[in-house]
Amino acid sequence: MPTLMQYVKRLLDKIDDQAAYAAPFEKRYSNEYVLPFLQKEYAEVYPGLIIASADGRTVDTLINGTLSQLEVPKSGTAGIVVDALGERMMLGGISATDNDAATKKLQAAWEDNDLDVMHHEAHREALIAARSFGSIARETGSGGRAVVGIEHASQAAVIRRQSAPYDVIAYLKTWTDEWTGDGAGLLRLVGKDYTLAESDEMRQDPNGSDVVSRWYVVDEDGTDTGLDFVPVVEFAPHSRLLKEPISEIAPITTQVDTVDLVEGLMVFAGHFGVVPIRWASGIEVPRDPKDPSKPLLGPDGKPAIGFNPRADHTWVSTNKDTKFGQLEPAGLASFVTWAEHASAKVRAKTALASTYFSLDLKSHMSAELLKTDEAPMTRRVRRMGQFGSLNQSWRRLGQYILAIEDPSVKTRIKPIWEDPETRIESQSVDQFQKLTAAGLGIAETAEKVLGWDPETIQRAVAEAEAMRQKIRQEKREDTLSPMERATREFLNVA
Repeated sequence: MPTLMQYVKRLLDKIDDQAAYAAPFEKRYSNEYVLPFLQKEYAEVYPGLIIASADGRTVDTLINGTLSQLEVPKSGTAGIVVDALGERMMLGGISATDNDAATKKLQAAWEDNDLDVMHHEAHREALIAARSFGSIARETGSGGRAVVGIEHASQAAVIRRQSAPYDVIAYLKTWTDEWTGDGAGLLRLVGKDYTLAESDEMRQDPNGSDVVSRWYVVDEDGTDTGLDFVPVVEFAPHSRLLKEPISEIAPITTQVDTVDLVEGLMVFAGHFGVVPIRWASGIEVPRDPKDPSKPLLGPDGKPAIGFNPRADHTWVSTNKDTKFGQLEPAGLASFVTWAEHASAKVRAKTALASTYFSLDLKSHMSAELLKTDEAPMTRRVRRMGQFGSLNQSWRRLGQYILAIEDPSVKTRIKPIWEDPETRIESQSVDQFQKLTAAGLGIAETAEKVLGWDPETIQRAVAEAEAMRQKIRQEKREDTLSPMERATREFLNVA
């Protein structure tokens, strides 16, 4: 049986490995990564960093070998891919399939812990860093409700059982105290939670192992959780049984960098090839008054010829032999083709819909064509979420919530996944009308087809029933004779 510090050492190593793995993908997702090649080229072509005053005027330029006056283009393609998949992995809560009381508890925990917001964070961080975590604890005090926190892979790690059911048997979360700057942590084992702290000096494991660490257990007795499991789940989009989960950005890193490269080179092409180059001959160059053999130099150190090549400036010369001309500009068509090819490779790897990369508003894509375009992406989202490892993690989180709040309840847990397809309202309404006309229940059809919540369905059904009763009443009154109608009105008034 490992000692507490052996668990801590193993988990700290995993946190370090996870943080190192996620770092380059985090920079690409945040659009902070710059290709070294482009950074060097831009520093040579557009050297220096402009230093401006408070009112925006250029007051100086810092010249060195790495800074550029023009920021290197970054396409943000990695962020587009992650956000596109993440926005389709939406949950509406967690339910118990055969227990209404348990469903109410789960929905209350879902809302109380802001999981309607935080489940997006869990999915996004898992797509970027290959994993994220959900930690559940019992609220201190008399409430006893389940408190859920979503944790990042650079701060948390788990050890799993190596045989079915592959439960988490150890969990570590580390952080830095914002007031003292000291390291702190929480080690969770089956039935126990242990508070950790980080000292300034290395310490030997008091339980006799060979582990030496600055981290130490504050209270060796720990805190009893009253649980026979570690209430932690790992959100990781597994695609292989024996392979570690990978970042969604990992398979497309080369393609993402290629898109950035094309964007960067396109600026050069546009500046030096597409922008018309104007020329002049036979012009008089002002001479330096101190040395007429030399041209007069401008502030930039170049001869002051008196002409600005910008398109909004006119060139005029009093010399009749002066000639002006313009070189034929090149085009960017080849770069556009290259960029589209790189984006197509990203689409092929990620199965994203074309609308995330280019949207031609003149094409007026029909609803059926839109669904066809999205079909590979929606299948992949379902395979990762509703029918994948993420669904397993949310189901287990729901089980842990009930085990903490009401241990006597034994029921099956079902995460409620939203439809990842783009909603076409007219099609949904048409489908609803046809299904209810065929005899299906209004409430069940409204929930499945229209996606309404139970409260809205209940109000709509009650309003529809009241309307039907009013129509039936009016029809019955239309069949009354004038004498019967007058008698009824008289009795109602009386």
